[in-house]
Amino acid sequence: MSEPRTHGFLEGVLFAALVVLVFGVSTYLSFTLFIRGRSVSTPNLVGKSVADAKAVCTELGVSLVVDPEHQRNSDKIAAGSIVWQNRAPGTTNLVKRGTDIRVELSAGPLVLQVPDLDGQSARTALLRLGQQNLKLDNLTYVDSSLPQGIVAEEPPKGTVVAAQSKVSLLVSVPVPPPSFVMPDLIDYPLDTVRPALERRGLNVSNVKFEAYPGIADGIIIRQFPLRGAAVSGRDPITVVVSRQEEGGIIEQPAAVGPVSAVPSTTNQ
Repeated sequence: MSEPRTHGFLEGVLFAALVVLVFGVSTYLSFTLFIRGRSVSTPNLVGKSVADAKAVCTELGVSLVVDPEHQRNSDKIAAGSIVWQNRAPGTTNLVKRGTDIRVELSAGPLVLQVPDLDGQSARTALLRLGQQNLKLDNLTYVDSSLPQGIVAEEPPKGTVVAAQSKVSLLVSVPVPPPSFVMPDLIDYPLDTVRPALERRGLNVSNVKFEAYPGIADGIIIRQFPLRGAAVSGRDPITVVVSRQEEGGIIEQPAAVGPVSAVPSTTNQ
């Protein structure tokens, strides 16, 4: 008696499981067909004209929305054609009918122009070229009476060029002062030497006084630069001058006195 009851119970369980399985599969299929019936694959609109894209969207039942404020540069997509869309295209990317697909149009290739760098420093010009996606080629300095800064560009300013193009620059710098051969100032009076040097544009910028027995006050006993060195108005000249007072070296500007015979300076 127990065996027939057990057998019948198992059959009932299997039948119930089969009913649940069939119900689940049919529900899934019905839901999928329902969803797919109201959805379409997202079209690929990139590269199409606005007119062609509208025709595709109308046929699928979706709406095309063109962004009037934003465009993107592209070397591959012609100006006025669609270059970007907000939904990824493909058969696995479904959108419901009536959905808006937003797109942006191509502005064509990026147009670069050589910037106007006249009068700017070399450092500033280098930064601006980098900001314009351009590169520095040759940087040449020339002594000139023109104001300091960039005086010429190649290609010229305003020239349309491709990205990463190289630009050469000509930079004006002040004309250097004349250069002389430093004379021997030892044993000459500072009051005589200083004005003679200043007439040639040379600057005695530092005077030190040091007690030196046996030498009169005001006589140069050491100098820098040394005799024979190249010197110009840009170079400071330091001299140590004798003084009878004790107490070590004392730094003090010297008074300019009358001019007499001084060692000559020679142009290089």
